[in-house]
Amino acid sequence: MTEYDLETKKALRRVSLLEYGFGPETLRGRKICPACGRGNGAYRTDCISCGTALPKETLYDFYRARHRCCPGCGVVVTDVAVYCPECGTWLSKETGAKGASG
Repeated sequence: MTEYDLETKKALRRVSLLEYGFGPETLRGRKICPACGRGNGAYRTDCISCGTALPKETLYDFYRARHRCCPGCGVVVTDVAVYCPECGTWLSKETGAKGASG
């Protein structure tokens, strides 16, 4: 494999991760059509494939609703975390519960 091929492969992988990866940036930028299941940009109000109205929430909003979140900065934390790894907020058992907004 030549150096050009390797660089091309790396560039394509980066583009693929940005488009189809599961990091917060990708989740914030995507909505899924409830009718056909196609991924759409977060800016869209209707599905590019079938025209069905899209939910207001992005994939990130759905993700946060199903996980424990820091009340200080909103980052998703593990169920056993005592402190937020992002901002250092103390997480009591009552705070940062699943579905909490932050």
